[in-house]
Amino acid sequence: MSCTNETSISVTPLDPGQAAVCEAIGRALPAWFGIEEGLQELRHAAETQPGFTVVEGGTTVGFITCIRHFPETWEITWLAVHPDHHRRGLGRRLVEAVVDRCREAGASTLLVKTLADSHPSPAYARTRAFYRAMGFTRLQVFPDLWGPDNPCLLMAKVIT
Repeated sequence: MSCTNETSISVTPLDPGQAAVCEAIGRALPAWFGIEEGLQELRHAAETQPGFTVVEGGTTVGFITCIRHFPETWEITWLAVHPDHHRRGLGRRLVEAVVDRCREAGASTLLVKTLADSHPSPAYARTRAFYRAMGFTRLQVFPDLWGPDNPCLLMAKVIT
C-alpha cells in the first residue's frame, strides 16, 4: 500500500479495541518483535496503556503506547509501523504525538528502552538511529534486564 496523499494520514488516540490490529502490525515485524512473549506484552499494552495510532486511508498502519512513571517522566513502551509504511515519517508523527501529550501533562522527560548497540541486529541499529534523530540520548545499558542475549539501552528525550 502506498502513502501518496499526505492529507489521508491522521494520528488518533489508541482505542483498546485496536489491540488485535496493533498485534498484527507487530507480527509483520519479526526482526523487531519475533518473540511470542513480547507480542503478547505488546497486545496487553495496546489494551491497557494510552497511546496513538497512525491511520492512512482508513487503515491503521502504526501505533505507539506509553506509560507515566511519575508526573515528570513518561516512557514509550511500544512503537511499530507496518513495514510497507517505513521511511515515510509515520513513526516520527507517533513520537511527536506522545511528546505533545507529555508536554500537556507537564512532563519533562520521555524515556525509551531498546536493544543496545552491543547487539549486532541491523534492525535495532535503525531503531537507535531513529530515536537519536528524534532527539533521544543514550543514558545507560542494562546488560541483563532482558537477559544476556538482549542488552537493554535506556534513552531519554528532554521535553521543552
